[in-house]
Amino acid sequence: MKWPWGKQNNKLRLCIRYGDGQFAYVLCDPQLAQGEPLRILQWGTVRADGDDTETFHKAIRSLGLNAGEVLALAEPGQYQTLKVDTPNVPNEELKAAARWQIKEMVDIHVDDLTLDVMHVGGDAPRTQRQLFVIAARTSAITELSATCQALQMPVSVVDTWECALRNLQTRQAQSEQLEARATAALLLQDGQCLLTISAGGELFYTRRLDADPRLDARATGTLATKPQVDEPLGFEYTPGADFNPRHDDAEESVLIIELQRSIDLWERSWPDLPLARLYLLAAKNGDEVAALLQRELGLRTQAVNLGALFSGLDSAAANPAITANTDQQSARLSACIPLLGAALRQESREL
Repeated sequence: MKWPWGKQNNKLRLCIRYGDGQFAYVLCDPQLAQGEPLRILQWGTVRADGDDTETFHKAIRSLGLNAGEVLALAEPGQYQTLKVDTPNVPNEELKAAARWQIKEMVDIHVDDLTLDVMHVGGDAPRTQRQLFVIAARTSAITELSATCQALQMPVSVVDTWECALRNLQTRQAQSEQLEARATAALLLQDGQCLLTISAGGELFYTRRLDADPRLDARATGTLATKPQVDEPLGFEYTPGADFNPRHDDAEESVLIIELQRSIDLWERSWPDLPLARLYLLAAKNGDEVAALLQRELGLRTQAVNLGALFSGLDSAAANPAITANTDQQSARLSACIPLLGAALRQESREL
């Protein structure tokens, strides 16, 4: 017998991350009219207090996160996203063929990996087709699934950050009638950044980049500078010497340099799909950082207003489990931004 209030009739979607002593979650109602902001019911994070796993799990269960579908995001360190030429085999044999193609590209045995594949740029026919191969450590996926089962949150789908970021930039592009154009998106996290380029709702390019710890300070004008020191008497410039008057505060950002390289590569590889925007996903100082990137890259850049894409985001943050501390709130939002992208998932592909 199926009770009418049972889980099979629960249309809510729960997106979660679990790792490094932190549990992040976004509970949403995806049953909305097309084009309407996705409704967020709850979001936040729970941090472990020491090594007491049972207490940690009890705190998570106490949130009452009941959903008919649970989607988990694998952490970036648990998988790689590789690009290979599409093997000349039927679609049902792509995974098996890709396993042999990537065996020299991974640092563990392919038998210890769980694979999924998707065409670069979607399924539209192209002269030279390539595949994204998502290679996840099977042990990590198994552990994640087992932990979620213990939390009474059985996982329906395991997704990736690249797909989540693609979802966010696609929704933003749709709101500006730019869905058919190529757009880039940059997700800023504390330790690393993720860049994606998409068009027509399909992922074409992705790259992980090291974060620039000075970026926020440069963007907000709060970067501490060293006082200029006069050269000692007797200094004389010698032609050919390595004289560089640049001070530490004027050093170029490696992140921006690598972003420019990725943009240049895109323009050479896809001249028929020029970038219309660079969307920035950041928990704080988004407008200031976007302005800095636009000046440096010469590409129209804007910070994504998450409140316009998701209804209830502010009210859901008023949950008693979430404090009003601004820095803590920014850290929680940063942890949940990938989950907001996962909440927009529409495809049926599973890892």
